[in-house]
Amino acid sequence: MNEWRQPHAVWVVGHRGAPRRARENTLDSLDWAESLKADAVEFDLRQTRDGEAVLFHDEDIVLGHQHVSLRHFTSREIDRLVLPSDFGDYRIPRLEEVFHRYAHALRYVIEVKIGRDTQMTLMARRISHLAAEFGVTARCLVASFSADFLKRMRETDPDIALDFLFDHPVALPEAGRATPLFPPVDAIGPRFDLITPALMAQAQAAGLTVHPWTVDVAEEMRRLIDLTVSSLTTNVPEVAIEIRTGNGWGEKGLVLSERAGE
Repeated sequence: MNEWRQPHAVWVVGHRGAPRRARENTLDSLDWAESLKADAVEFDLRQTRDGEAVLFHDEDIVLGHQHVSLRHFTSREIDRLVLPSDFGDYRIPRLEEVFHRYAHALRYVIEVKIGRDTQMTLMARRISHLAAEFGVTARCLVASFSADFLKRMRETDPDIALDFLFDHPVALPEAGRATPLFPPVDAIGPRFDLITPALMAQAQAAGLTVHPWTVDVAEEMRRLIDLTVSSLTTNVPEVAIEIRTGNGWGEKGLVLSERAGE
């Protein structure tokens, strides 16, 4: 059973690792999130020209005064890149490196970025293959704004939990009504300010757990914990963990969707 489909207290998810400690989407940032005792790490995934899955948020890589699409690079070319940041030089890691480095030490929220040239089936197969190879399928929640990609991911690997992301109000599935445009997912990931008691009730009725992003204000963290969300994605995981502990988070934090119980 995938861990994201099981009942659990609210999990703290490091947004792109711990981006206030190190360059986001790097092994250094993920190391920081692990050291801060985050329950999971979230990172962005893009596809290279030869189909490799690598951690990077933007569509383009800035090289001096040039903006070059990451999709134009092969994985070997990506491996050789050394890029500047406010935290010093960094390199772009592969998904394979992440799973090899952390394995069962962390859980993973994998946000797949879809561009015009993304080969979605190939990307879904690559994620599925690597998760199985490193034995972390049960620890993965694959997230995307693309309903089409999530459908491909479900067809490729039904054992990986899926999360539909959105940043505007979305109609959730209703019992007894066909919802052909809504992807076959286990969870929703709304922008944090979209979450209301009504949305939580609708999600529960639809058998969907709720995973808001990106929550950095303590008052908002407390509000969402009280609404019994399943996780909080944040740039400051240490703050969220302190608040969760201070709230005496216990049995009331167990969240189990109807789908999770199937």
